[in-house]
Amino acid sequence: MKRQNGALVALVAAVTVAAVVLGATIASRQVPQRQSTAYAAPLPAPTTPTTTPSKAAQTPKPATTTPSLQPSTPSAPTAPTDTPTLTGPTKITLAVSKLGTGRQPQIPYLSGRQVRGGAGGTVTIPGKDDVLEIARVNSSVLALTTNGNGSQVLRFDANGVASVANVNHMEAKADQSGAAYAAFGADGPVEGGTIYADTGTSLTALKLTKRWNFKVLSYVGDKVYFESSDVLGSGASWSTYVWSPGEPEAKLVKALASMTTMSADGKSAATALLVSNTGSCSAVTAVETGQREWKTCDYYLNDFSPSGATVFGVPSGDDGYCSSAEAALDAKTGKLLREWKGCLQSITPEDDEHLLMVATASGEGDNAKTAIIRCTVSTGDCELATPVSSNRLLLSA
Repeated sequence: MKRQNGALVALVAAVTVAAVVLGATIASRQVPQRQSTAYAAPLPAPTTPTTTPSKAAQTPKPATTTPSLQPSTPSAPTAPTDTPTLTGPTKITLAVSKLGTGRQPQIPYLSGRQVRGGAGGTVTIPGKDDVLEIARVNSSVLALTTNGNGSQVLRFDANGVASVANVNHMEAKADQSGAAYAAFGADGPVEGGTIYADTGTSLTALKLTKRWNFKVLSYVGDKVYFESSDVLGSGASWSTYVWSPGEPEAKLVKALASMTTMSADGKSAATALLVSNTGSCSAVTAVETGQREWKTCDYYLNDFSPSGATVFGVPSGDDGYCSSAEAALDAKTGKLLREWKGCLQSITPEDDEHLLMVATASGEGDNAKTAIIRCTVSTGDCELATPVSSNRLLLSA
């Protein structure tokens, strides 16, 4: 989903060239420090023998982190449709504290240190490490956390907790059947890295010895799309690659250089054409042909609705604690359908009609009070999906 993301909030992936592709990042996801860590035992060894990561250690089993595997019963999402008939104003300024209350999010989300929603019980993430991203994968919960010693993906399941260190970002599949992430630079910037595909019970890995700054972009069907740069510092050139887990190598995708996200059906991709200190331009590109459908310099595009009919983005010049707005555009034509204005973070489509966003009601930074809100593309109407609180809130990657 941004998969999803998969999520709409991008993490900074590079050391000195982070702004090259991620110019519209939101500060609610901090940059993981790529240093060594020994927080938890490694995840199970990858299924590909030639690409096995670091030596496995004993897996601890914290008493407070065993998740309930009894699935919840979320309400059925809106059926995929073409661009909906629009009513109401195109641009809407949010007043979060005045919104009415609706149903809880139908996708996984984090409240404080508890992962809720989706197909599974509540799982508590132990410790005090900052939680950057979360996802449910089959019966397991994944959490990307960071502390002064580095970052790691933690997997919580019925057997306890295990980890992979030095990960900078996760992308989960739309159906929650898998997630992908990259790990590199255990002792500082080094060339090469490892791409992981995680089923929630096992890993498949691709070990890479060339290039820098690996970051997974999308996990669609049986394909993992990731980017990397040719050099570490200034003047880097970025490329997009595709890998099918289990295959011994990845392939360059020339038509999707500087890709930011892909639709769940794998037919359309958003790409960054220009990123600078003053803004950015984005385009929607047909994956099969590489043909550019349209471009915009008003918004930085970073997610699609499940059917791919709508593409979402933030104002291209945004840079700070949160995004100043979130826009919904027709993925075929680029026409602006809706724009919600506010202090917005961690944005994820719930279905084709609804967008979930973490919106600030008052304050900022550590003193902010926020809520997950649900906004409808066709009408522009919004409601509270969670109460306004001081809890840390995140939507699924």
